[in-house]
Amino acid sequence: MKKILGDSATAKAMRQFLREAAPEKNYLIGGEYGTGKGFLASQLAQKLKRDEEKSIVRVKSEGDFRKRGSIFTTERRDLFEIGKSRFAASLWLAPLRERTEDLAALIGFFANDSEIADELFQTENMALLTAYWWPYNIHELKRVITTKEGFKLLPHANIDRVLQNFSAPELIEKKLEEFWKNFGQTAESSNVYRLFMESVEKVFVKSALDYCGGSIGKTANLLDIHRNTLTNKLQKLGICDEENLSDS
Repeated sequence: MKKILGDSATAKAMRQFLREAAPEKNYLIGGEYGTGKGFLASQLAQKLKRDEEKSIVRVKSEGDFRKRGSIFTTERRDLFEIGKSRFAASLWLAPLRERTEDLAALIGFFANDSEIADELFQTENMALLTAYWWPYNIHELKRVITTKEGFKLLPHANIDRVLQNFSAPELIEKKLEEFWKNFGQTAESSNVYRLFMESVEKVFVKSALDYCGGSIGKTANLLDIHRNTLTNKLQKLGICDEENLSDS
């Protein structure tokens, strides 16, 4: 089994959680994307001698709690609160920005696979790494440390290069977490679905237009829709007023 690094309250709780695990119990682990839920669930399954593929369930909705499994993980705090009473033990993992005392140990561990380990531990670079808020937590820290350019790829320096390995669904899911936290302040419940879908559709259609050089005809062919349908959609989404379009 791999060692759980760090001196934060979360790191200590993870080690205790693992030590006290018993074969007859079921478990719930929660936390933001990249905080170590999958790692802890894997270590737990190994200790309990359970098949990881069959025993670990990722919870995205309340109905997932009915699935067969003994170790459940979720990124949603609301589902964690709903589900914790159903399990013998549960643990919410704090984000990396709230457990900065773990950074030195984690950076040291990942630096073993880094080409720039000496640079990383220079005072000014450690200050840069420890000051950053790590929105994707340990997952992002590992990618930055083990990338050839290392700390130079921190998002505030070059966000596109760091995020290129994240899939669109991962990025959208992360964005939606913040959306739901602020829900009610920016939109009415009656039109929230339409507002979100239109915002996503607008980005997609604009990128298709750019790809086709602003040609409505070529874009309609690319998207396999009638040009009149596309024209109406452009007007509805307010794209006509923002782009230099051609009818070709």
